[in-house]
Amino acid sequence: MIRSVLALRAKDDCRAALEDFYRDHRVLEISRSFPGCLGATLWRSVDTNRTTHLVIADWDDADAYHRWVTDPFRDKTSAGLAALLDLEPDEKIVGSLLEPVDPPTPALDGS
Repeated sequence: MIRSVLALRAKDDCRAALEDFYRDHRVLEISRSFPGCLGATLWRSVDTNRTTHLVIADWDDADAYHRWVTDPFRDKTSAGLAALLDLEPDEKIVGSLLEPVDPPTPALDGS
């Protein structure tokens, strides 16, 4: 399993519009039905840091996420999403991929 974490910075006064965009375009619903997606959630920041939202999703593997990133639906909606974001020049709307680290296995003798 792989987890994608997409940090978003909504432009001033666009926080609600960003959430509306995800709802109106059914972005999470469509991503959840995408082959290889195990679940996706939009999170709103409750503090005052620069990141206003996170999209966190679980995927079968990195290839499944990369297929999502290049899917025509996502490509079609990217311009509308980008209009709501405070992006750096040439910044791509792509998340970081994380993999779980297994905790150490306890020794059988209790040590």
